[in-house]
Amino acid sequence: MPACGDDSPVEPLWRRTRPSAASDNWSRWEMLAGWACPQDLLPPFPQADFRRLKIDPLAAHRQPGRDEVLVNKPLIVYADAEHRTFRTSLFTYGIDVDVYPVEYAWDFGDGETLTTTSPGSPYPSFDVAHTYREATSATVVLTTTWKGTYRVDEDPDGEWRDISGTATTTTTLDPFDVIELRSRLDG
Repeated sequence: MPACGDDSPVEPLWRRTRPSAASDNWSRWEMLAGWACPQDLLPPFPQADFRRLKIDPLAAHRQPGRDEVLVNKPLIVYADAEHRTFRTSLFTYGIDVDVYPVEYAWDFGDGETLTTTSPGSPYPSFDVAHTYREATSATVVLTTTWKGTYRVDEDPDGEWRDISGTATTTTTLDPFDVIELRSRLDG
């Protein structure tokens, strides 16, 4: 009998047949499946299926949000991190899926990138920020990496299981200009 952690092993599945319902001539018992753990009888949720889910990209923001930002002043970026849930099927099984962001890769459009496990926060937080060093036109792009869990309707324990691998989504913010302001004295 296998060790199944907190779950109870599933008993072997046996079968015997007869040529017709009226026949008394039964076949010998045939084992279709031996002792097994419940999780071994449920379908896995492979990465290829995970990546086929239509995960909506996160809403992302930048502060300041104007059409122009200043050289040498931090640009704050953050995302509205949230779980997403799905109802789908895998083979003939009903499946609940919960996906959640685990990594945020920010491309600031000037050759600089920042990858973090934090979605960032609005001002006055500067935990996810970038400072442009010269005037340019830029667009910030966020690539979010997602992981997930799933549960199968037929699982008597209703246990959530990890999905192998990850999926990604991309959010592109509105373009803006990075400008330099110079002061001068009139005299």
